[in-house]
Amino acid sequence: MQIGRYHVIGEIGRGAMGVVYRAEDPAIGRTVAIKTIRLGDATTDQERDFLRDRLFREARSAGILSHPNIVTIYDVQEHDGVAYVFMEYVDGPSLEKVMSAAQPPDKKLVLHIFDQTAAALDYAHSKGIVHRDIKPANILLAHGENVKVTDFGIAKFTSHQATQSGVLLGTPSYMAPEQIAGKTVDGRADQFALAVITYQMLTGEKPFAGETLPSLMFKIVNEEPLPPQRLNPTLAAQAELVLRKALSKESSGRYAKCAEFARAVRTACESNPAWQPMRPGMVESLETVAATPLPSLRPEPATAIAPPSPAKPRRTPVWAILASFLFLGAGGFLTSRLLFTTDRNQPAPAPTPPPGGDDNKPSPMGPTPAPPTPEPTRPPDTAPAPTPAPTPAPTPPAPSPTPAPPKPPIGDQTIRIATSPPGAMIVIDGQQSLRCASPCEKTLPAGRHTLAADLKGHRLESRIFNLPPDRELLIMMERATGTLTVRSTPAGATIFINGQERREKTPAMFTLATGHYKIEIVREGVRKDYDVDIKDGVTSGIDVAWGPEN
Repeated sequence: MQIGRYHVIGEIGRGAMGVVYRAEDPAIGRTVAIKTIRLGDATTDQERDFLRDRLFREARSAGILSHPNIVTIYDVQEHDGVAYVFMEYVDGPSLEKVMSAAQPPDKKLVLHIFDQTAAALDYAHSKGIVHRDIKPANILLAHGENVKVTDFGIAKFTSHQATQSGVLLGTPSYMAPEQIAGKTVDGRADQFALAVITYQMLTGEKPFAGETLPSLMFKIVNEEPLPPQRLNPTLAAQAELVLRKALSKESSGRYAKCAEFARAVRTACESNPAWQPMRPGMVESLETVAATPLPSLRPEPATAIAPPSPAKPRRTPVWAILASFLFLGAGGFLTSRLLFTTDRNQPAPAPTPPPGGDDNKPSPMGPTPAPPTPEPTRPPDTAPAPTPAPTPAPTPPAPSPTPAPPKPPIGDQTIRIATSPPGAMIVIDGQQSLRCASPCEKTLPAGRHTLAADLKGHRLESRIFNLPPDRELLIMMERATGTLTVRSTPAGATIFINGQERREKTPAMFTLATGHYKIEIVREGVRKDYDVDIKDGVTSGIDVAWGPEN
């Protein structure tokens, strides 16, 4: 397979925008990497031309970067709707593969990666170039140690192409809050992405994670990550201060340079000589030391014991009934509380005078205590008279199942809203008090609601949602476009739109974003100017006729 003069050796990888090949330049015997970008994926001719121009402009800008830690771009070409970027070939894995290995990388290598990546970014920033897509896949390790940052300029182009096409490229896990909000970015956006990578390599987890894209974007913009030492106990508390500064929601709160951040990370890590990086998923595999439980105040039965069966009523024997009558006949042996029998071999105790004797005066010594109750005498072979068992209470019937209490009314619910591209003004239920710029979060009463999303240059989007089922919304904003037709007599005139020459000749048709345009038609040195307002869904036309003298 040939691409231009380059002989393709094999495929390196595939991405959302195209394929990366390994090839050889036969002229000088140099191995190169060729990245393909499908310009034909653009939805309109105007968008494709815009993307082509931007790609070449960004690639030329990145081509001026000459740094040992930046992949060099050699050339950019376009053929049949496909752009080819020829760049330095790096024989080594990406940081993404290193981080996903079974064992975490050596801690010295980790700090080395931070230092060299920061140096590459600071150099690019000094040239006025922001990468905008720093992530582990764009950091390569030549020969296992020398860092090479790739896709300068190309990353910026592909992210813009994805936005124009209404498709979000990948997950924005490494995007800075100002990128998500659609604001102007500088080198500190790359520093934020490097801080996300640093957090991930030190703890094995990303600082921001969400099950859906809106929740992830909301967390990046609004929430703080967990302290890294909670995920990696070998890290000193100083690591949290360093990462919190680099992950600041406001770019002004971050470090002035990436190298300053890398030095702070090194100092924080080395403050504990026993620190170690962690690989993804390592937190779940750590052993947990359980504390010795306190003894329970309630004994735990070894086996479940069935509740006792209700006692059966016992029949009183006949002899016991007769004995009761005999005892009742002996009034001296029955007291208000005790029934006792005096042993024949022992003298009977002196009778206790009844309270209030002859003089009806209390005894000066106080009440006479009752004598101890002797063991009742019973015949040797006769069983004692059993005490009649109390009649057991009837077993209550099994309780009927208690009906579930009625569910309480649903209160206010929170909804998270994101748009692509971000920055759209959201108005809920037509109330100006419920406005916010996406991505944003609002707390609303449960029930049915309406939403309108407005972003300059895009069509107004509306949605109907219900709470609590609809907790998160992602709205793809569609560009507002109109159509322009240009005809001339005779045909074949050159067309300029806002000063840019188009490759199409008259007659031609263009799909343009809404707005004001300056159109120039040129034929044989004669120029005619027109001002056109392109409106959404409207077709505008320009007809030019040259006389015989033209």
